[in-house]
Amino acid sequence: MATFYNPTQWHYQEVTLAVGTVTAALLFLLYKVYVTVSTNGKEKKFTKKSLPKSSMSILETIQMMAGRKVPIQLFDMAKDLGSWNFELNLPVPGHPNVVVVAEAEDARSIFRDSLTEKPKSIYGQLMEMSPTKSPSMFAMQTGAEWHRRRKGTAPAFSQTHIRRMNQVAVKHTEKWLKEILTPIVQNNESFDVVKELLKVVLRAFSETALQYDISDEEIYMFITEWDLIAKEYVLKSAANPFRKYLTAILPERRRAVQACDSVYKLFHRIINNYRNLDSPMEGTVIDLIMKNPTFKNDENIIASELFLYMVAGHDTTAISVSWILMELGKNPQEQRSLREALSKMKPEEWSKSELLRNVAREGMRLHPVSSHAIARELGRDMITKKGYFLQKGTLAFLPFYVIFRNNEIFEDAEAFLPSRWENPTESMKRAFIPFATGVQNCVGQALANAELHSILARMIYEFDFSVEDEGYPEGSLVFTPVGLRMKATRAKP
Repeated sequence: MATFYNPTQWHYQEVTLAVGTVTAALLFLLYKVYVTVSTNGKEKKFTKKSLPKSSMSILETIQMMAGRKVPIQLFDMAKDLGSWNFELNLPVPGHPNVVVVAEAEDARSIFRDSLTEKPKSIYGQLMEMSPTKSPSMFAMQTGAEWHRRRKGTAPAFSQTHIRRMNQVAVKHTEKWLKEILTPIVQNNESFDVVKELLKVVLRAFSETALQYDISDEEIYMFITEWDLIAKEYVLKSAANPFRKYLTAILPERRRAVQACDSVYKLFHRIINNYRNLDSPMEGTVIDLIMKNPTFKNDENIIASELFLYMVAGHDTTAISVSWILMELGKNPQEQRSLREALSKMKPEEWSKSELLRNVAREGMRLHPVSSHAIARELGRDMITKKGYFLQKGTLAFLPFYVIFRNNEIFEDAEAFLPSRWENPTESMKRAFIPFATGVQNCVGQALANAELHSILARMIYEFDFSVEDEGYPEGSLVFTPVGLRMKATRAKP
């Protein structure tokens, strides 16, 4: 167990190498100033050992952290260093060190410590997307404001609302199977799994959480513009905070600003639609936010909150199902076993299927969608499980992709083996935290789990899936199988 102490792809083709070099130099200079001021010019002496450190230069590390394959690169780095915890050569003002913590018990301890916070240096970039530059609950540090927002919206994810929302998700899945997938099967064509499932889940979330009938054009706009926004604000600007001062000379930054404008216009339409409803349903996400005095009836602040709920409410389910379908397509025996298990049960009992739960767990373990966007600032000094010292204020990245592939916990960790969950060890259960843990865990995880199981079961029961093209893994806020194409045939009774 970790011990706490109570005392106090950057895309270089888009910018010149000179800008990157200047940025790295400025970051290093600010870091040195911070260390000098914070230590009052005195050298700190620690008796505890320091983490292994990456050999990458500052510039190389910025390039990596701004890229779209961060989880894979961090995993390779951990293997090369022979340590699941290690330090990055990435000076960030306000933090004495930047580290990766992928030792499961250490990561769990950081998540659950009451003084751990979301670092403003990372999550503050999400504020830049808002017209008011105000933080949403997803970017806030814990405090009275955060608690009022979290508590105010939590009833939207009660069991009653989850059942209702899940039923709507299944309804949209069945409509998609009938109207979209069936003709594709008849024509012996392949389909882009991620793109199709994103549309299904977006429709369901918009209808249930926002009480809005989203159009095909709005869905296309949201998916397209959100991808541009995520690239800029989640990846590039988080790795290089000086980008916001270079908007005039960075075309992709200006395009991301335009994308934000387009998305916020959608959410203003959603807000106006709610206000014009004769009898809005009580207890939905939009209903609770609109009635929460914390938001002061400010339409821009409300739109910012709804925007990130929409992001969180559709990505996790759609992309998790896509990864799991890919693994089942690559492992036909596992797919047949799951279909056989479901065929012996009534549809309303599918959620009780142990095999379905094991398949879902294994898919989310091997391909966690929240793979490298999780970061925390240590609220106190810490000694890790293996005796390494982490100073208060350290910026810690906690990549699930690396944590869940730790072969000291998961035997044959890079293989898709749902059977490993039939009798999991205690260390496996404690390490598997796909929705994080602690007070700032995912508020909608129960809904995500319910929809994931229902959509996956409904698809596998009726169709047999095979992989035509695995595509490639890439991510900004979530890790996605880009270009994954699959074919389906009617499952034999």
